[in-house]
Amino acid sequence: MSAMLFGPLPRYLRRLLGMRVLAVLLSLGGLLQILDLLDATTEIMARGQGLGGVGHYISLRAPTLLLQALPLAALIGAVFTFTTLAKQHEVIALRAAGIPFRRVVLVLLPTVVIIAAAQWLLAEVVVPQSQRALTAWWAALPSPKDEPADAELLWFKSSGAVIGVDRARPDGRQLDGVRIFRRDAEGHLLSRTLASSAIYANRQWTLSQAVTTDFKAAKTSPPVPQLPLDIALRPSDVQRLSAAEPYVSGGLAAAVLTGANPGIKTPAFYRTRVQKAYADPVMALVMLLLATPVAVALTRVAKGGPTLVALGTGLLFLLVHGLCSALGEAGLLTPEVAAWAAPAGFGLLGLFFLVQLDRHQ
Repeated sequence: MSAMLFGPLPRYLRRLLGMRVLAVLLSLGGLLQILDLLDATTEIMARGQGLGGVGHYISLRAPTLLLQALPLAALIGAVFTFTTLAKQHEVIALRAAGIPFRRVVLVLLPTVVIIAAAQWLLAEVVVPQSQRALTAWWAALPSPKDEPADAELLWFKSSGAVIGVDRARPDGRQLDGVRIFRRDAEGHLLSRTLASSAIYANRQWTLSQAVTTDFKAAKTSPPVPQLPLDIALRPSDVQRLSAAEPYVSGGLAAAVLTGANPGIKTPAFYRTRVQKAYADPVMALVMLLLATPVAVALTRVAKGGPTLVALGTGLLFLLVHGLCSALGEAGLLTPEVAAWAAPAGFGLLGLFFLVQLDRHQ
């Protein structure tokens, strides 16, 4: 038993799976990067950045694209691994030695844990940092002369207030055209504050020419040249919120729900994101289980059918998981069901595949 868990065979199997997942991940990530550059290169060049700007953009976008490709890479890498074992008749040798295939899956778990940890690290640490850097860099670039001005207000919630701004500066330290609405616990409007700008300095926001209307007292105050604003908003938050598609990690979603960070989505969206932070790393294990039918591929009985079954169920898993996540973020499913239904259901299906494989050994 010890040799089966720590000997040369387990090391060979883990290396086989790890190298194939890594190769597929780099290939899929490269393909996604090429497709992404088809849209972005023209805009980068229009802002006068040249090839250096393209390279900088690639370095900042790569973590996000690798995170998107990782679940599919785990599936295809596992399929390639089991296909190799079947082609080289190593599955037959394992069966002849009386080793059930579930034990092969067991010795592969350390590699699966590494893949899951890499997914969590990308989602919760690397991608949020790279997205913030990309947003700040893109906002600081000079806009093309023919680019139309964006007249849409930026709305978000912070410290119990609803805030709208006409324009946020690239460094996130100045907001122009500020509107602040405060409500009571029942949702009734208490006050409205209008200011020409808000400037962040010494860890404090200060409103310029602020006019506050108290609806309860039916009174409007005269303009105040400088008015301190106590909200949990940092320049990095402004940069994140002003991004075209702001990335929300599980940690950030939890901070928004507790009021420590501002947000622009509904509570259901952030609760689902928190649950997905725990559920998404499990996808690597589910993909491994769904790929197990390939272990009997290329035999006279099975031929290529199990490969199609593995790929089909894996892609269906991604589709169902994405659909459940979208329904959860829209508030149509509970966050727990939205995040865990697909991994649990398809994980049980993968276990069924594994049991059937050993039963017909």
